[in-house]
Amino acid sequence: MYHTMDQVFGEVDRIVEDNSGFMKMTPLTLTDNDYSATVKVVTIEPGGLSDDHSGKLRLLVNFGEHGRELISSEVALMLMHYLAEPAMEVEKSVLRGHPRHRLATLLQQTVIKLIPMENVHGRAIVEAGSLCERKNGRGVDPNRNWDLHWGHKEKDYDPMEEYEGPKPFSEPEAMLMRQLAKDFQPHVWVNVHSGMEALFMPYDHVAKIPDGEAAQATLRILEQLNTINCGGRCAVGSGGKSVGYLAHGTATDYMYDKLGVPLSFTWEIYGDEKAPYTDCFRMFNPLQKKQVDDVAANWASAIFTLLELLPGHPAIPKLKVLHPARRGAAEALGSDAEEVYNLPGEKIAAKLTQKIEQSSTLTALMENRDTDFIGDALSSTAALSQLGAQYVWQHFGFLLCILAVVMVGLIVRSFYHHQALWVLKRLKVPRRSRVIPL
Repeated sequence: MYHTMDQVFGEVDRIVEDNSGFMKMTPLTLTDNDYSATVKVVTIEPGGLSDDHSGKLRLLVNFGEHGRELISSEVALMLMHYLAEPAMEVEKSVLRGHPRHRLATLLQQTVIKLIPMENVHGRAIVEAGSLCERKNGRGVDPNRNWDLHWGHKEKDYDPMEEYEGPKPFSEPEAMLMRQLAKDFQPHVWVNVHSGMEALFMPYDHVAKIPDGEAAQATLRILEQLNTINCGGRCAVGSGGKSVGYLAHGTATDYMYDKLGVPLSFTWEIYGDEKAPYTDCFRMFNPLQKKQVDDVAANWASAIFTLLELLPGHPAIPKLKVLHPARRGAAEALGSDAEEVYNLPGEKIAAKLTQKIEQSSTLTALMENRDTDFIGDALSSTAALSQLGAQYVWQHFGFLLCILAVVMVGLIVRSFYHHQALWVLKRLKVPRRSRVIPL
């Protein structure tokens, strides 16, 4: 049901080898005294591997930061499979109302660095039988070792759960992740955890989100993700306000505040609130194979949903998402990328997409990857037709009303004209007298 650590990395190696034209794996190792940690980084560049990522959208996605959260690395494997064969995600994109080429074009302009399992020493401890372990091989929580509000302790602080280490960045895992982020300079950071269902943005150490238009745009993205991939169940907002406690020295806060990653997220993808406190495996991981597969599939798919929601965010570089033929025509006219996207046909598609993302039919589809796609396509087509009619009425209703009045007038005029002809005929009036001079 769950892959062991060795099986996870064996599968990672196999997928990378099978897709060597646009995937590669790079191990990063750091040793501190007698403690050594290796973080394996998978680079996925659907447009083909390159040395220069400056002109592309950059996502850094981290899994397995806490040893006991096995489901996190299952999502990583599923995401790699989907990125290797994205056809199903393209079909889902079409059902959400996007043009067929849109997701494929976005992927061509994206590079993803993915860490399938950050905390390998903690995972080894869990596989040895300590199912509640979240910390690394030296007993330090990798998600409390970052130098932002490090060392602050709340009243409910439990060193067995969240020991922050002797100093900021004392742990090789945190140091490796920091250096990776500095070198890569991502636009998006996603840290995938389990324990509840939530979509968090900064801040974790205070109960509020950052100020400004960009933060509000980020919040709107999370709200849409909640609708599409979480069925409205996820807590949404700052971690400090929504999770029920304040967390200090976290990766997400540091990524946002110190490294300037504009969209920094923590995704909590599963949690069993009914599980006893001592039953850590059940609390953090699904117990049935179908549920494991469904959770992994849904949250791997959520990365594609996120990718589609990014264009238009004020902190994201402008991306061209038109079909190549239309893009060439637009560039010839001197339009920039955002203007290209905002051509009238694309505007209508975007408005319809917003409507469809709120529909229960789509939510059900996103939650169940085994859905009958033909039936759902028919349902979505009907929904699109209805939404299209609504859009036309909202934007052209006044003109339609004027057109209707003119048509009625013409019909009435024609009716009375024929009536007059009939009367004149009955009265035997000469035809030339029926002509009214100007």
